[in-house]
Amino acid sequence: MEADDPRLKAVGDSEQRIGITPKSWTAELHHGVLHLGKRWYVVSAEIDEHGSAEGVRLDGPFADRDAADARARSMQG
Repeated sequence: MEADDPRLKAVGDSEQRIGITPKSWTAELHHGVLHLGKRWYVVSAEIDEHGSAEGVRLDGPFADRDAADARARSMQG
């Protein structure tokens, strides 16, 4: 998908920030849980002050959401 794709919209304060990054994520490392197919994964990314992600990492698969949530919590500190 490209930035001018009508299915995407700008989020946050900047019209340059396009995508699905939660507005609450700030310039630090974040972890989330992703269901993809029949499996669960933990997604980690360093989000900068402009909402751009770098160092995106996908860990898993995990057998269920509880296992993925537990792993995400353990990665947070």
